Amino acid sequence: MNNKKSIFKILSSFFMIFVLVGCGKNKENSLSNISSKAENVNVSYINVGKGDAILVQIDDKNYLIDTGLEENSEMLLEGLKAKDVDTLDGVFLTHTHKDHIGGMEAVAAAYDIEMMYRAEISENKKNGENKIDNLSEDLYLPITKLNAGDKVKITDDIYFDVIGPLVLNEDDDNDNSLVMKLVVNGKTFLFTGDMQFAEEKTLMDAGVDLSSDILKVGNHGNKDATSDEFAIAVSPKYSVITTDTTVDTNSASKRVRKALSNSEIYITEDYDRGITFTVLQDGTIEIAEF
Repeated sequence: MNNKKSIFKILSSFFMIFVLVGCGKNKENSLSNISSKAENVNVSYINVGKGDAILVQIDDKNYLIDTGLEENSEMLLEGLKAKDVDTLDGVFLTHTHKDHIGGMEAVAAAYDIEMMYRAEISENKKNGENKIDNLSEDLYLPITKLNAGDKVKITDDIYFDVIGPLVLNEDDDNDNSLVMKLVVNGKTFLFTGDMQFAEEKTLMDAGVDLSSDILKVGNHGNKDATSDEFAIAVSPKYSVITTDTTVDTNSASKRVRKALSNSEIYITEDYDRGITFTVLQDGTIEIAEF
């Protein structure tokens, strides 16, 4: 097993170089993709209980952002099956907490995965190992580490734009969450992981453009995330909270829902498998349960 892991590390390193050359560091503002068009755009927020699992389908590409809790893996797999996923072009793990990475092994057992992604800035355990890197090695999957300013190519002119984290937070890995924007067919999605006040403030202080049409609410709508200032900076038309309030009674908090009251708020627990936002080529947004 050790020999296999050594070989994997070498191959993974070469593959990372190849991917990063293709992906590149592009500091252009994400709004440069405002005219990017795709025939099929579906972003599905899968009900995996108290946890995140977001499926992004653009034309023939499938990307998954987080994998929920291990014990809720069957909910995730049922959601992916319902959306006719046959392979995954990439899986982003926003940070090291179990309600975001717990279903990774089940997903890897069920699907071919081209690449794993995580933030370069991430919590390390005392022995210097990273939980997400350990998963990459155990599953023999290559991994790319992303920094703010990087872009992950989906099609020729559509990218995930990485906007955070900007600095390491040693107190809470929630505030090291990988934060990304996606602009397609004239609409903007903001994916936040478990970002809380500290990372929100860092992004706002840096002047990052946070304005978005569809917001994945940070940290399951707990009161330590989505400050009033952040809600104003994003000004979403739609907000999605990923949680099960019977498990986490502090999630989908009244304060957060009030801060986002100018948007339509959706909570994944209210839907059997989840909710899908479809963006048509003319920018029309259709919302449906699945």
